[in-house]
Amino acid sequence: MSKIIESTKNPYNQLYLESNEDLKYAVRDWELGNRDTIYYVSNGETVLAPGTCPGGPNVGKPFFQFLPLRKSFDEGGTMVCDSENCISFIPAGFRNAQTPNTMNPVREEIGGTTSLMSLVHVLTIPKRTRIYNAATLKPDHKELLEEMKELGERAVKTLMETDETQLGSLSWIYKQKGALEMKDGTVKSNKVVSTDLSPNCQKNYGFLLKKYKIFNSFHVYPSASIGWLHLHSYVGDLLTTAHDTMETEASKKGYRKNTNYEFVYKNIC
Repeated sequence: MSKIIESTKNPYNQLYLESNEDLKYAVRDWELGNRDTIYYVSNGETVLAPGTCPGGPNVGKPFFQFLPLRKSFDEGGTMVCDSENCISFIPAGFRNAQTPNTMNPVREEIGGTTSLMSLVHVLTIPKRTRIYNAATLKPDHKELLEEMKELGERAVKTLMETDETQLGSLSWIYKQKGALEMKDGTVKSNKVVSTDLSPNCQKNYGFLLKKYKIFNSFHVYPSASIGWLHLHSYVGDLLTTAHDTMETEASKKGYRKNTNYEFVYKNIC
């Protein structure tokens, strides 16, 4: 098996370039549609690619490959909007308590590092195009990336500007009250408080901001938890403590959690 020759001009994906050669071949095969799972065999043992399902009928498949993500809020999903090639949705699938439509919490006290990185935070993914991670992007993906960014920002604006009847909107977030019983028996408050926000953002707590900055970033390998390209779009003025914790933990491991969209876009080759 000959070694895959890749450019070393992309500093943002250096850790992927240095990763296991068998993993990169498996990823390439999957992206080309030659297989539906991503794994390789090492010393007689099957090794699943990071960010793939660990067991069951979908073992070895990236979660976004088989989850029903195109469900509206009325259908029990969290899709905010879609375009020809992409969908944008609020991160969901929380398992430690019964949240509306299984939406991931915004409070780190409830969701830990599965919590949203901002009070308003969406993911945007390609509907059909198989791309494992931002680390495997190619120049011909740039048009798709532009569509992802446009849609992600549209979804964020929708959640920032709609009223409290819209599940997951900023108005809805601020209206949450009562208690949430966790599966371990503990009880947490649903009410978002100022200290749920990153220290630099606490001054914005409680306000329905009319002016705000939208951040767009990728969790570049090995920081992504799901092996299907997804763009994070979120309000930079309403960052949560979970965002800060994720960055701190990634830094301790020698990489960054969030890599700016523009930086990735400009360095694809």
